[in-house]
Amino acid sequence: MTSHSEATDTTPLPQSNALRAAENDLQKLRGRLRTVAEFIHDQAHDFEARHALAQRLGLPVPAPAPAARQTKETSR
Repeated sequence: MTSHSEATDTTPLPQSNALRAAENDLQKLRGRLRTVAEFIHDQAHDFEARHALAQRLGLPVPAPAPAARQTKETSR
């Protein structure tokens, strides 16, 4: 049975601090990965560069721009 003083102790355990730090790091990495994925799938940037970056990072490669859009852009 747990005594009353043990049940109300709010001192963080060393493991909880390490877990919190790891979760914060993971959140930062997920944010960076989201930024990279947005870049890879943004058709405003060079397709070859986006494709190579996706391959290098092991992420899904972007689809090429539709032919109609490529024609519009090159006719300007």
